[in-house]
Amino acid sequence: MAFLSGIKKNLNRAGTTIKQKTGGTEKTFDNEYEEELERFKVLEKKSDKLSKHAKLYMDSTRAIIASQMRLLDMIEKIYGDSAFSNPVFAEYKRALENIERESKDNLDPAYQKTVMEPLARYVAYFPEVNEAIKRRNKKSLDYDTSRSKVRKLIDKPSEDPSRLSRAEQEANMARELYENLNTILISDLPRLIDLRVPYMDPIFEALVKSQQKFAQTGYEQLEGMRGAIPQEGGDGRVDQVLQQMRELTICEMPKESKKEKKVKKSEGSAEVLRFQSPIAHPLADDKLTKKLFKTVKKASKVKHVRRGVKEVAKALRKGEKGLVIIAGDISPLDVISHMPVLCEDSNVPYIFVPSKEQLGEASSTKRPTSVTMVVLGGKNKDTKAAEDYKELYDECFAQAKDLDEKLVY
Repeated sequence: MAFLSGIKKNLNRAGTTIKQKTGGTEKTFDNEYEEELERFKVLEKKSDKLSKHAKLYMDSTRAIIASQMRLLDMIEKIYGDSAFSNPVFAEYKRALENIERESKDNLDPAYQKTVMEPLARYVAYFPEVNEAIKRRNKKSLDYDTSRSKVRKLIDKPSEDPSRLSRAEQEANMARELYENLNTILISDLPRLIDLRVPYMDPIFEALVKSQQKFAQTGYEQLEGMRGAIPQEGGDGRVDQVLQQMRELTICEMPKESKKEKKVKKSEGSAEVLRFQSPIAHPLADDKLTKKLFKTVKKASKVKHVRRGVKEVAKALRKGEKGLVIIAGDISPLDVISHMPVLCEDSNVPYIFVPSKEQLGEASSTKRPTSVTMVVLGGKNKDTKAAEDYKELYDECFAQAKDLDEKLVY
């Protein structure tokens, strides 16, 4: 019986809602409640965003450390057995390992306990408030329905005089239930909103301390190897080694090689490469970069791309597959530092290109773009629309996947 009664109430409420929208039934409206409700909704939305961005910050710090460790691993592979003959390398490896260990053992757990968990508990409270709001709205509809019945019986009296008294009694009960919930919410919502400040104060302080500790740990570990780094600039030593390489028999040619001519012609490209992020690996060469931009441009025309950090991250978390192209000249680094980790976790190949402006232009936007994801066929897997760029996409996809374990110069 209770189940049938609930269905009947829901049907009556649905009917009352429709009548209110068409002007057939008067709607109860409380300005004070609506004002507090709007303030609560704003707080709820901002709190959800804060919780998400706090999580993204933790992911970004982990990504920075992971990128440093990958960079160290690549350098060690190039050095081979000679790695530890360089005292700077040995000190640098020790410093990074200490930073990684400190982050896992102390920084991450402290941030989780003092920032993430309190925010999660705070956000988890909102569904309970929303349930109270729903109950208040239901009682408001019940009250409006009861009032409407009383008016009808007054306008058109029934042959049974007791019907009006019963309807008035039901309306009074509905009004009491509604006003009780309405009063509680009008009283409690402002208090809940005001409590945000004392609740957020310790979370904010813990966030600042966490950032301070992260920066301090990195500084202390890297500062300790200052004495191991030669004071003179390294450019002179690089030029000396390059000269020795040119003097090798394999490099001795009577005429300037085509490769050297190409290098001279592409001084502008070399200048661009100077501003690449230290995590820009693998980085596409000029030929592959042109193919990637061409692929992105064609895919953009049929809307088979995801553009921007937020949109690409969302697509990866939803399990979409494709090829991720990241601009290597993005600053600050933490804007895209977590993208390689997300790609690797999703088993999606990624590759860096030198210019955010060129990537934005290829993505059919006038603004620089930090990251773009080409999804073959788009969301609906439209293979027919993808025919125009499929061959080029497959070629870029294969090269990007192959470069994942190599260094590109």
